[in-house]
Amino acid sequence: MIVAPKDVSSQFEDSALGVVPGKDYTIGALKVTAVPAYNIYKKFHPKGNKWVGYSITLSNGQKIYHAMNTDFIPEMKNIITDIAILPCGGTYTMTATEAAEAANIIKPKVLIPMHLGEGLGNVNAGEEVKKLFKGETMIKTKEM
Repeated sequence: MIVAPKDVSSQFEDSALGVVPGKDYTIGALKVTAVPAYNIYKKFHPKGNKWVGYSITLSNGQKIYHAMNTDFIPEMKNIITDIAILPCGGTYTMTATEAAEAANIIKPKVLIPMHLGEGLGNVNAGEEVKKLFKGETMIKTKEM
């Protein structure tokens, strides 16, 4: 099952579920909330596109928030999660400082920074986030 914003899911036939920001979905044992994902001060991911990140509750109750490509947006202040996966590349998404600020408000048990040095991103962003976040940060290296 592919779960994606409607402009992406429409490119697939029956194997995709088109989602919109702010709505809840049940997919098997998973509870999924489509969370808005957009840029505030950049033109790359406009709010009008209705793109999303995902807040996923597993069958054991554990919650994972995958922000996708976004800035630190007001909607993040309502996220309750155990694990947060936040972008910190800076060019198309939050900077390391903004990602740490978002994480300090969300307060996940574990933070996983993403987009470390990808494209025009800052390769040291994960370490910067780790210094600024007041919780556990897990930095994963890119696997080939």
